[in-house]
Amino acid sequence: MIFNFLHFGGFKMSLVNDYFLLYHGITFEQNLDVEEIEATIDEDTFTIFALIVSATRKNFDKYLPLTSFKTLCQQLNVKSPSSNNELNHLQHNIVQAILSNKSKQNISILHSSFEYLKSENIINNENYNKLISLFDYKELDLIEENNNLANNINKHDAKKSSFKVLKSKIEDLLSELKNDLSNSEILDELKGTQNYLDNQKFSIGITGVMNAGKSTMLNALMGREILGSAVVPETANLTIVKHNPTDNAKVFYWNQQEWDRILKSAEQLESMRDFVNETNRIFGDELKNYIRPVSRFDEVDINDLSSYTSAESSGKKCNLVKYVELGSKLDFLSDGIEIVDTPGLDDPVIQREEITKEYISACDMMLHLMNVSQSATLKDVEFIIDALLYQNISKLLVVITRADTVSKEQLEEVINYTKSSIERQLKAQNKDSKLDYILKTIKFIPISGKMALLHRTGREQEAIDAGYSIEDTGILEIEQYLNETLFGSNSQKGELVIQSSKNQLQKIIEKQNSFYNYELKLLSKSKDELEKELVDFNKRKAVNTRIFQAMSEDINYYKNDSKEYINSLETFLQSELIELQNVIKKRVVNDVRYSFEKTKKRPENSRIKVIIETAIKDGIIDVIRDYRYKFIKKSQTIGEQCEQKYHDLGFTIGHKNENFDARGFFQDDFKAGFLTSNNEVLITQIVAAVSKSKDSKINELDREIELLIKNQFSSIEEDIKVKAKKVSGLLIDSFFDTLNAPLKTFEQKLKNDEKALESQINSFEENDKNKAQLSIDIHKNIKKLETMSVTIKGLN
Repeated sequence: MIFNFLHFGGFKMSLVNDYFLLYHGITFEQNLDVEEIEATIDEDTFTIFALIVSATRKNFDKYLPLTSFKTLCQQLNVKSPSSNNELNHLQHNIVQAILSNKSKQNISILHSSFEYLKSENIINNENYNKLISLFDYKELDLIEENNNLANNINKHDAKKSSFKVLKSKIEDLLSELKNDLSNSEILDELKGTQNYLDNQKFSIGITGVMNAGKSTMLNALMGREILGSAVVPETANLTIVKHNPTDNAKVFYWNQQEWDRILKSAEQLESMRDFVNETNRIFGDELKNYIRPVSRFDEVDINDLSSYTSAESSGKKCNLVKYVELGSKLDFLSDGIEIVDTPGLDDPVIQREEITKEYISACDMMLHLMNVSQSATLKDVEFIIDALLYQNISKLLVVITRADTVSKEQLEEVINYTKSSIERQLKAQNKDSKLDYILKTIKFIPISGKMALLHRTGREQEAIDAGYSIEDTGILEIEQYLNETLFGSNSQKGELVIQSSKNQLQKIIEKQNSFYNYELKLLSKSKDELEKELVDFNKRKAVNTRIFQAMSEDINYYKNDSKEYINSLETFLQSELIELQNVIKKRVVNDVRYSFEKTKKRPENSRIKVIIETAIKDGIIDVIRDYRYKFIKKSQTIGEQCEQKYHDLGFTIGHKNENFDARGFFQDDFKAGFLTSNNEVLITQIVAAVSKSKDSKINELDREIELLIKNQFSSIEEDIKVKAKKVSGLLIDSFFDTLNAPLKTFEQKLKNDEKALESQINSFEENDKNKAQLSIDIHKNIKKLETMSVTIKGLN
């Protein structure tokens, strides 16, 4: 029977396990009801303990018949064993008794007894070394310095550490493991964990209306005037700033499909029409050199970047630019920070707002800037609410810029006004209940960007003369907030990254220890036993390989089934979005009808706008929630089927041997990125239709709105389908990687065990001479890895 060949996780070593593995070369489980040791613990007891635990399967038959041995067992108040199996059970209980009554004095008696047994040739030098290694003072935590050190470590670790501290500790462990281990597959896994840590990005989104002071604040934050800033609007394009050893810039242009959408929007919106006309006038036939089926990008000199991104540049290349990637060697970016600097929220090109929302929804936190002299515009308030309720932003810092131009009292008034504006807008959207959540998620910090920039660019005296120290500017408070949010002890993303890295390391250690355990077992065998082990191994290998292939085929079948199910969910999405169109139409028409009945007038345009936007956003969220439910239900079924089918073989994908829960596995999915479409054209069209409506022609309005929604919803529908399919595909791949992990581990263990077995046979004579030392060395490696495992668990 093949049993539990897949389950390597959760193996915890103890002194008992160590004893049987190192001294006897076996793993031992109690299956007999043997009396516990109830003798009085004294010097004589530990002397008896030493004799009994020194017996092995090779010499036990010399011990058991002896009257003196039986007398010693009587002194322990236990029945004298009559077989090796009964002896092992007695030894098991004795090792536990040693552990329960360990002290420097008692362990010293053990060591003296082992010394005596060696001198009398009752045990050989090899077994003596193993026993001394097992019952070592340090291993049993009987060295006072170590206990104090452990206590200090525990006290220190009780306090939650920051992401950077924990990352550094994990990197130290990775480095240590890399130096200690030689298995190529294990080393590849260590490298994968290191790459995972190195490639984590922490994104900060910067938003605000034009002239909010984004570029000035960012330049101060980075300590260099890297982004254009002026009194007039400057940066017209979304700019992604990343760390790079050398300064560089890439400019990406609209592709043909995106430009066609811009042209279509221009048919309905005057501001877009002006933008398109200006672009056509300036570029003419040259436009086709920039707008291509696949987005073109140019690498440009960072000093010439403003000619591509400045709204004030006469060339107006910014009209053709979709976004910019900027690489800089600034220290601020060196910890994996990426900054997404967005164009103004009041940008007339609505497609830029869509790109902004795409990037913002993936950011770890957001800074929203408001000019103190024009703060809390309707656009500001709408964007804040949208970001927190619909774009998955969990941290929002509202920065009040140009704080040096007003008094502290006026600053406080601006903050209070912003809060009351948010409350009013929430009431207009019937979302009053979200007010407390939003106000708890927001933090306000005033800043004088100009003064901060002077301090950071070598002109601090000018700022000091104006009455502003670096602390007065607000830049230090912003930096502290960013650092704590992204890398502090309560960083949400940081905690996920650290936990994932810890899990990866624990799996690597468990896997390596399973390899070591097998090597220890082999070292205890004779050459004949090794050759028989190889024959048995090959028989098991053939059976296990067939089971492995069957499971692999099953998992591939489930994966294909899942992908087909995702395709069927596209039909579900389509029908749900058609129903959503009907809901939007009904809400608008019913409100118009109600308004005519109650007030004899059409509803306000602002009210119609809120109705449409709220219906679309809430509706899409509901559709995606239902989609997610169906996706998770399917994944849950597959996970349960796999666990049930292969349960007897130890197959498990649950945590701590609990049943698999797909909701927990997919806890961070489908949360963001589905509400990025700009609905300005649709809103404009419906508002225009409502403004011409008549009480007597509601049915005509109903038909007109239905047609408008149908025409505009096609792009929204396509966008959601593409995103849902992409997210689902990535999650399915991740899910089935997890399902396949035990199989890969099993296959890797088979190869490693076979290699170890063949190596032990081929080098038996050489190993046999010093196998005690080899066993002790391997045992020390196991203990070292166990200590690392405990250290990893204690990281917090």
